[in-house]
Amino acid sequence: MPKKILYESAVHQFLWAGRRLREGLARTDPARSTDLARWINALTIENPGTGAVRVAWSSPRPGEHRIEIKHAKFYTRGDAVPHYQRQAEAGLTFKDDQIMAQNRAFFDGELRTALVKAGLFTPDLGAREPDGRDSARKHAEEVFHDGWAAQTDVTKIDVRQMNEACTAPEMRHITRALGDLRGRTLLDVGCGLGEAAVYFALKGADVTATDISPGMCDAARRLAEHNGVTLKTHVSASEDLGFPSHTKFDVIYTGNTLHHVDIAATMPLLLKHLKPDGVFVSWDPVAYNPAINYYRRHAMEVRTHDEHPLTLADIRAVRSHFKESKIAWFWLSTLLIFISMKFVQRRDPNKERYWKKVVEEADRWAWLYWPLEDLDRVLLHIPFLRPLCWNVVIVGRSPRQS
Repeated sequence: MPKKILYESAVHQFLWAGRRLREGLARTDPARSTDLARWINALTIENPGTGAVRVAWSSPRPGEHRIEIKHAKFYTRGDAVPHYQRQAEAGLTFKDDQIMAQNRAFFDGELRTALVKAGLFTPDLGAREPDGRDSARKHAEEVFHDGWAAQTDVTKIDVRQMNEACTAPEMRHITRALGDLRGRTLLDVGCGLGEAAVYFALKGADVTATDISPGMCDAARRLAEHNGVTLKTHVSASEDLGFPSHTKFDVIYTGNTLHHVDIAATMPLLLKHLKPDGVFVSWDPVAYNPAINYYRRHAMEVRTHDEHPLTLADIRAVRSHFKESKIAWFWLSTLLIFISMKFVQRRDPNKERYWKKVVEEADRWAWLYWPLEDLDRVLLHIPFLRPLCWNVVIVGRSPRQS
C-alpha cells in the first residue's frame, strides 16, 4: 500500500475509533461525549515521517501521541476482494473479519492511550465518578485490552512455560494449592489472553473464562484450540458477570484482576457463584515497594491507568469473605531481575511488558532467580518485609454467607 494511502487510512481509523467511543458515551454520559467531540475536532494530526501518525492536542493537558502504523492491520491493494470472496464461501460475514476486528481494537487502544495522556481518562476514573463515567472506565479497559489482544499471536504462547517456569512462582503456588482439577468447574475472571484458563483446562478442569474485552475472549478461545482443549468464554466486567444466580463453580480464579476493580463491590458478586465448599484464589500486585512503584510510573504505555495495587486493607477485605484464608508473598529480592532489565539491559518498559518477558525468558534468568528465591524464603520470615513484595496470592475457602 502506498505510504500516503497508509497514513490516510490510519488517520481515518483513528477518527472512527473516536466516533465509536462518542456514540457509546452518548448513551451513558452525554456531557462527556460532547467533551470528547470537542477534543477530537481540535486535534492536530500530521505525518512526522514514514510509518507514523502524530496526534497532538492543547487541552485539557497539552501533549501528543505517536501511532506506529506498522502495528496496525491493513489489506494491501487487491487483497480485499478475494478475501471477501473466501469469507462468503465459508459462510462468514463482515463481523467475522479478523483483520477488521484487529484494526478496530488497535485504533481503539491508541485512542484510549491518547485520552489518558490528555487527562480525559484518569487513573481514578470510576472510583469516585458517577455511573456514566464508570461506564467510560470500563470502555477504556475494553479497548485497551482489545488492542493488546489484536497485537498478540497466541500460537507463540507456551502455556506450560507461562505457568510452570521458575519465574512464575505465583502460578506454581496456585497449582499446588488447587490440587487435582480433573472434573472440577473453574471460573477464570479477567482471563486476558487465556494462559491460565487454558492451563487449567489442560489440567482437566471444565473452564469458563470471562473478560471485559471481546478481543481477549477471542484470543483465549484461539489459544485453547491451539492447545487442543476447549473452554467457554463470556464477555463481562468482573463487577457484573451476568450469570444466572444458580450458576456455581468449584473454583474461582482471578489473576491480576482485583487491582482493577472496586473490591468491596466486586467480591460479593463473585462469591455468589462459588460453591459452599469451593476455593477462591487470586493474585495481584501490592502497593508498597518503591522499586515497583518507580516502574509503574515509567511504564504507562503497557498498563491501564485505573490500576490500584492492593494495600494491606484491601488484602484484609478480600480475606474477610472467608472463614479460612491463607496468603503468600512473591518477588522481594528476586526483583533484582527487573532492575537488571531496566538499568543493565536498558530495556524500554513501555515497549515490553516486563512481567510477561520475565516468564518467557525464564531459562535465561534461572541462574539468578533460584538463589534469590531461596533468599526470599529467609527474608519473608520477617513480617514487615512481606508487603514490600511485588505480588500477593490469596487462597480463600468456606465463603461466608453475605
